[in-house]
Amino acid sequence: MSDFENITDDELLRLRQIRGGEYLSALRNERNLTQRTVAARLAISFQYLSEIEKAKKSPSDLLIRELAEIYELDIEGEVDLYHRYGRIPLPTMEELKEQESTHLVLAQLGQLVKTGKMTDEQRQEFYTEFDRMYRDFIARVLPSKEDGKL
Repeated sequence: MSDFENITDDELLRLRQIRGGEYLSALRNERNLTQRTVAARLAISFQYLSEIEKAKKSPSDLLIRELAEIYELDIEGEVDLYHRYGRIPLPTMEELKEQESTHLVLAQLGQLVKTGKMTDEQRQEFYTEFDRMYRDFIARVLPSKEDGKL
């Protein structure tokens, strides 16, 4: 049995704050920015940014989005930043709010797993297939980068 099997929710939250804070500090340093510079662009105190980087505070979802913009992260980098804090990415939440049919599908999927009619592995298979369909669709619909049209 590993030590991680007995981890509490509070300990997990703390580990996520540490992981996120270290990552934000590394991003800032890679870009040769000071805490004061970043904090000024965010309209927060540099002390607050320091507390986030030292894992004493956790940024809001909106602040995570703003940090991703300042550090010029692509969408995958932004999503990764949310995941480091154990959060659902704000762009995901906004898209889900717009699509009522998705609410029903996800609720039904969760219910199937909860009632034992579908396994976690089958749910993961569903998401893997969804990802494949999305990528196939995008490849068909959007111009390719080689065409210089993106």
